[in-house]
Order: sequence, then structure tokens, then C-alpha cells
Amino acid sequence: MFSRELSVTELRQLVARQLGRVPEIGFEVAVKCSNGWPVILRNLPKTSSGYPHPNLYYLSCPWLRRELARLEDAGVIGKLQEQLSSDKELFSDLMRAQQKYSDECRRSRRDSATVRNIAGEKAVPEDADVFIAGARKPALLKCLHAHMAYYLVHDGYLLGLRIVSVLTAMECSDNRCSTWAAEIREGGSMTGERQGAS
Repeated sequence: MFSRELSVTELRQLVARQLGRVPEIGFEVAVKCSNGWPVILRNLPKTSSGYPHPNLYYLSCPWLRRELARLEDAGVIGKLQEQLSSDKELFSDLMRAQQKYSDECRRSRRDSATVRNIAGEKAVPEDADVFIAGARKPALLKCLHAHMAYYLVHDGYLLGLRIVSVLTAMECSDNRCSTWAAEIREGGSMTGERQGAS
């Protein structure tokens, strides 16, 4: 059976396959799928160029990325935004999550050692409110991918549960990352990548 223990270089190559581009930011794998491959990355708060990065948690799973893009195209963000205006429990839970996320981002900036520095970037301490998906207003939903990433790291997040309820599945059926990892281990080329932040 293929080993899921990848070197740092191999892991970055696998994540590049998942994203369709080379990650420009240091990360660690925060959540894996049942097959043992990255689903959620925990990013450093700065890119290698020194620019702030708003997404502490980033969804790398190509299956979920595609499924959530499909839901966004179907108008699910608007529907959830409407639910927030009428569901006090959902709204209160979102506000708690946004505050917790903002606090986590501040701690990450102050103590970059909390994230294993794979790419060699250095975090610069900053104090600023940063909300899920880089939203400027905590009640504004911007990106299902970012809220799903937060949910998979913080079990019980109500908005994440609502998103999960309309997904067809949480994982792929073809275990594509195993195929990609095997190709990477065998020295397969990483064609079609472009530089970018995770």
C-alpha cells in the first residue's frame, strides 16, 4: 500500500496538484480526508512576498472545492445570508466564530511558531480584525470554501453544518490524491502549475 508519509517537497507538490498552482505561503495540514490526504491547510499569515494573507484555514481538497463552487453558482451564499437575518441562533454562532477566527489570526501573527514554516516565510506581528474569507464585516458571507474550512477545523460550527447538509458528498470516490502522490513519488512532472498563494 502506498505510504501517505510525504517529504516536505512532495507534500507541497501534492498540494500544488490539488490547487492547480504552487502554494506561495507556508502551511501545515490541519485536516486530512479518510484516505489520509490534505483537506484543510493552516496557513502562515504572510505570503513569501510579505503580504498579509486573510485565510488562516484554506480548503485544498479538489472534490470539495468543486462541490462548493457548484453551490456558490447555485446561489447558496445568498440563501444562507437570508437565513442569518431570520435565525438568531445561526447569527449568534457566526458572530462567535468570527471573533474566534479573528483572535486565532492575531495569535498566529504574534506567534508564527504555531505554524510549521515549510516555505521559510516569516510572519510579521500585526493587530487587525480579520474575519473568515477576509470579510470586512463579520455578518457578511463571502466564500463557502472558507466557511467549510473553518467548520472542518472547528466541529459544531452551525453555518458549516448548513453547508454540509446541501453537499452531495464530503469526499471524492476516485481517491485521486493517492494517484497524484504515487506519480509525485515516482518523479512525475508538475505541469500546468502557476505561482500563487494558497
